[in-house]
Amino acid sequence: MGSQRFALRRAWIVAALATLAMLFGTLSTLAQERPHAGAVVTIGDLARGISDAYLPFLSEFEAETGIRVEVEQLSFGALFDKMMLEFAAGTGYYDIVYLSPGFMATLIDAGYVITLDEYFDAHGLDTERFLAAAIDINRYGPDDAVWAYPYLADTSVFLYRLDLFQDPDERAAFRERYGYELPLPTIDAPMTTDQFLDVAEFFTRGDMYGFAYPQGGTAYGNLHILPWVWTFGGEYYDADFNATLDDPRVVEAFRFAQRLQAFQPAGSLGWDYGDHIPMLCDGRLAMTAGWFHIGLDANNPDVCPAVAGAIGYAPPPYAPSSGLDHGFTVLGGGGLAVTADSANPDAAFTFLTWLFADEERALAWYLSGGAATLSAVYDAPEVTEAWPWARDFFPVANHLLATTTKQRPTVPNSNEIFEVMAETWHNVALGRLTPEEAARSAHTRVDALLRAIR
Repeated sequence: MGSQRFALRRAWIVAALATLAMLFGTLSTLAQERPHAGAVVTIGDLARGISDAYLPFLSEFEAETGIRVEVEQLSFGALFDKMMLEFAAGTGYYDIVYLSPGFMATLIDAGYVITLDEYFDAHGLDTERFLAAAIDINRYGPDDAVWAYPYLADTSVFLYRLDLFQDPDERAAFRERYGYELPLPTIDAPMTTDQFLDVAEFFTRGDMYGFAYPQGGTAYGNLHILPWVWTFGGEYYDADFNATLDDPRVVEAFRFAQRLQAFQPAGSLGWDYGDHIPMLCDGRLAMTAGWFHIGLDANNPDVCPAVAGAIGYAPPPYAPSSGLDHGFTVLGGGGLAVTADSANPDAAFTFLTWLFADEERALAWYLSGGAATLSAVYDAPEVTEAWPWARDFFPVANHLLATTTKQRPTVPNSNEIFEVMAETWHNVALGRLTPEEAARSAHTRVDALLRAIR
């Protein structure tokens, strides 16, 4: 009897050990498959549609990986101030932060974020899967390191009233007045800057303006004048950080922008971004420009019913005097950077890869209000099905990202440079400075700012 009880006890022990072995094996497998389970990743992002659009994915990510992601959405200025406070205090509060070109140099030079090149290599991620512009906007430094995960790549697309440009009476009147055919700008045949001025003048009549673009404050004052400086062949500074604004090409850019201002609403000099959209939608602008979301909406009958179906898309005009065959637009957007004091950098990169490098999820994010940084997303048929009124937009958008975009100056005091350029441009537009005086003044002031980093 005792031997039977011993045998039963031994069998129970063996079974229990086998069960424990299976349990530990399962736990071991789970640990391997979910190596960062239990980690919390906190993101500091801008409060806007593309960040709203990825919030619904967070519960699925946590269920799959065991990593909880918390998102703090703030305005641009509030996010920068909060980041700088947390970084200075060394709290490790943020694991991921939005990295804007406007403060990229500040965060990188202070050592607050880490380069992601080694992470891309370790995960076997080919950066060529992403739009080149989405990678380029996150490069910085002499070795062109990538400092943030591709998140948003954008630029200005030029929009024009295709119905007006194709109208036989308008075309005849333009030919009579200017002696040549009213141009229809395309990817292969952009307008010249002289043609652009003629067209803007021609369509400025009654309550219609030939062109309009926001120019208020530092941000949009600079965003207005910078592309024209580039288009005429100028730059703010050279590779050695010497100002290059005392250049005839910069004078030419100021002179062009001054002439163009005569065909814009007087209030545009103080407009914030988006203030031009009502005039576009009610048909009072012959030409304008805007980030991609405006291009997507311009022909949407639910957004701009008065002009839906009548808006054409075009590259920016080019200046033949520059020797270049295209104009320039500012590369917009930014990336999501992993912070240097994050306690969970691997978990942070896991999230970024899980959402933004997976084609199916990245497409779902884009269709729900996100951005497109994977080339495959822009090429997906679901995209043109979602925006049937914008089929002609996507080829132009891809062309602009590949051809006309340039990264705005990214130095530690870039915002101070932008303040100088916006103020200088406003003084030209208001007649307080001639283009020649503006170029000399901006050169002196910008060179003084650059002296600190030479």
